[in-house]
Amino acid sequence: MPKNIRTSVRLSLQQAKLILLARAVEESEDSHIKWTSADAEEASLRAAHTVGESADPVKLLTERAKIVLRSASERGANTMLSTKARLPRLFAPLFVLLAFILGGLTDRIASPEHIVNLLSPPYWGVIFWNLLVYLGLFCCAIGLVGNHNNRFALPLRSTLNAFVEKASYGTLRRKGFKARFYAAWAEFVSPLVRMHVARTLHLAALAFALGIIVSLLVRGFGTSYWAGWESTWLAESPESVKTFIDCTFGLIPSVGPITPMPDLAAITEMRADRLPYLEQPVSAAPWLLRMMILMAVTVIIPRLIFSIFDSWRMRRFAAHTTLNLDAPYFENILEQCAQDAVLGNLLVVTSTANRPERDGNVSKFCRHWGGPEDSSCQAMDFDDEESALPVLPEGPRRPIVLVWLDGMETPEEDVHGAVLEKLHSAFETEGRAVFAAMLDMKEFADRFESMPHRIKERQECWEALAARHNIRLFVYSDTAEAQLATVKSLRAWAAPRIPTESEYEISNIENCQILEIP
Repeated sequence: MPKNIRTSVRLSLQQAKLILLARAVEESEDSHIKWTSADAEEASLRAAHTVGESADPVKLLTERAKIVLRSASERGANTMLSTKARLPRLFAPLFVLLAFILGGLTDRIASPEHIVNLLSPPYWGVIFWNLLVYLGLFCCAIGLVGNHNNRFALPLRSTLNAFVEKASYGTLRRKGFKARFYAAWAEFVSPLVRMHVARTLHLAALAFALGIIVSLLVRGFGTSYWAGWESTWLAESPESVKTFIDCTFGLIPSVGPITPMPDLAAITEMRADRLPYLEQPVSAAPWLLRMMILMAVTVIIPRLIFSIFDSWRMRRFAAHTTLNLDAPYFENILEQCAQDAVLGNLLVVTSTANRPERDGNVSKFCRHWGGPEDSSCQAMDFDDEESALPVLPEGPRRPIVLVWLDGMETPEEDVHGAVLEKLHSAFETEGRAVFAAMLDMKEFADRFESMPHRIKERQECWEALAARHNIRLFVYSDTAEAQLATVKSLRAWAAPRIPTESEYEISNIENCQILEIP
């Protein structure tokens, strides 16, 4: 790969889709499309001539992908493929909704009737689980857990990642270029899938906590609840319960309806089996507020921040993702296009003689060269010595003048030799254009197909004429592959003879005159 071509580029997700889909079309060998190497080279030639020399690899590959997909569509292939993972998109909101319902049911099932258990295992299990997850994420962030491809390779995430990838692009049986594309696309968007799964898990944890809070809120309406605690292991150790409550609920300041923390005697009386015998049971209202605040601080707010961060990462990935170009497919395209992009417009000079088949060959050759704006054709009377020279096309690059010689004619020095010398002197010698000749042997070869020695003799006569005038001669053959090979050879020969942008600037500076002002 040339030194000025990077092994990876930044591009949008839509651009990456076009490029990968075009690659799948070209490499799948789909029998319905019948894509050949000649088609690939033609697409590269057109793309290179369209975007120009200064275009970056992303613009070049995107333009070429559009040409490839357009050609595939013209051959009956459906290239409008959807990359939206509909099943995971439906799965994510259902997963979050289920987490919310489970959060509400968990608190209702685990708590005794009319008592808000301050040591509720589901409540504290959610908090401690989330703190453990935060610790795991921190270890992943500093490189203690995970790998280079997936830094946050936690067990639950990895399992869901595999499920989502399979459900997204592996549920249907596909053949041809579609199967190749979806396999490449699933690998390419795997970071995006991981971000989507991570965000879904954060939202599910947030929803589970919200379900618990909603359940706690419902407790305060229509029913009177007491605050207490119950435990098998700590029933005879209220000191440990007070220490635990002080280190958790005690972190929330006593403001407004939130009453101060109780002493040891009050904690002892708040044991669940003693609450019914209290003259004035402890109201659950301030404790419910503490539980909701603690749940919001430890679960809801961090998870909300994580989900917002993952959403931002997903948008950034869609707008600025990375495509690796370190593959022979991209190397060959960029090398060829870098050479083709420096070429100027093509001017084909033909004889004024009426030759319909020659005109068709010229049109086909110009289509191989590039778009309609990249080439033109002008007629010139080869028998008239006073015939005017063709007008060179305008453009930032030195044009290529190609005189079209008809193989059906016998080469004549005073006619064809004079035209070659006239055009060569007018354009090549003065540096106005790159000059060459094209010998159209297609009609002659078709007519004398059974006499190959005559075809060889005629071609050698034309080659001798071109050699006497020091003109590079190319031969236009009958097959599409040979024709495209001729176009490629002409481009490879002409590209080094056309100055680059920097050489044009230096030439312009050297040709400038310095005016001295008296």
